[in-house]
Amino acid sequence: MSFRTSVIVNGINNLSDARYCAGMGVDIIGFNLKLDDTERVQAETVKEIIGWVSGVKLAGEFERAKPEVINEMADEFGLDYIQLNTPYLIDEIEEINRPVIQKVFINKDTVESELLEMMELYSSVVSYFIIFSSDFETIDNTNTKFLKNIAKKYPIYIGFGLNKDNVNTILNTIKPEGIGLQGGHEIKPGLKDFDELQDIFDEIEE
Repeated sequence: MSFRTSVIVNGINNLSDARYCAGMGVDIIGFNLKLDDTERVQAETVKEIIGWVSGVKLAGEFERAKPEVINEMADEFGLDYIQLNTPYLIDEIEEINRPVIQKVFINKDTVESELLEMMELYSSVVSYFIIFSSDFETIDNTNTKFLKNIAKKYPIYIGFGLNKDNVNTILNTIKPEGIGLQGGHEIKPGLKDFDELQDIFDEIEE
């Protein structure tokens, strides 16, 4: 399957998700490697998954880990990207030896000019920004123009408010670099419900 936009799927924690995403043509799959997170994927699981998938780029998702720790884990797992889910200093990002995806949180109080100023500062050290929100459950008239203006200036992935009914409208209107989706837990080992991801994949298939 070929998609008409780039797709990242975060939160991969099982082989079923990884093989499904790789087979469907997802560009990047991300593993939660946050050191203090109880949901962190263990090293042996990451290595097992990596051994079974091909044709997809690998990202590690981090919060607050030092650059040297990130680099060690990137080398250990053969990661292609580092996704930072919290703000890092520019000097710290420059120490990371993989391309960086920076997660950016927006809410109803976000000021567009301030966000653009921040993204401008980071644009020289960040390959992509992935936009996330816990305030906005969907993308509508209250935030479409805001996101469209950001997408004109920087390579962004939309990581919230997506469903099968609005994904094509969002792609046509906002014109982001791509979309960010979320993996999840298996119902039981080897058994997974892919309906939600499949619905969106069907909509964006070329």
